[in-house]
Amino acid sequence: MFRIRKITAFIAGAGIAFMLMTSGCGAQKYQGIDTEDGITNILDYVTVTFDGNNGEGTAYVNVDYDGLETEMVGGEDRIKELDEIEDLSELTKYINAVSSISFNIDKNSGLSNGEQVIVSVSYDDTAAQSAGVVFGNEKSKTFEVKGLKK
Repeated sequence: MFRIRKITAFIAGAGIAFMLMTSGCGAQKYQGIDTEDGITNILDYVTVTFDGNNGEGTAYVNVDYDGLETEMVGGEDRIKELDEIEDLSELTKYINAVSSISFNIDKNSGLSNGEQVIVSVSYDDTAAQSAGVVFGNEKSKTFEVKGLKK
């Protein structure tokens, strides 16, 4: 039961930060969780899906929360360790780091197949440092619009 409350708090903190920009369906999860290098590249966990008619399309930013959180804390074994911690202060540091992440997309409506959109990420350096998390240097990523109905 205690584990469920911690996981729920962690997910709720992350969910608030991403709620407005993370809808859509059919997003693929990032499969390359790499806890060996100690760097979490946030944009590795971002996909963009497109919906609507060509010339009137909408972009949706999707985030693989599970993968991002798993890499950020150092892997599944580390998550299990955090579940056993009596003091929530360490878990709160991770929640603050995730909650500080925000995304911006340069254009998310009126899109046509072949156009490009840019997703940018920002976060609170102090929150990341407090949690001992190192986010990669990648601050933006370009996605090509495709799959809109003709």
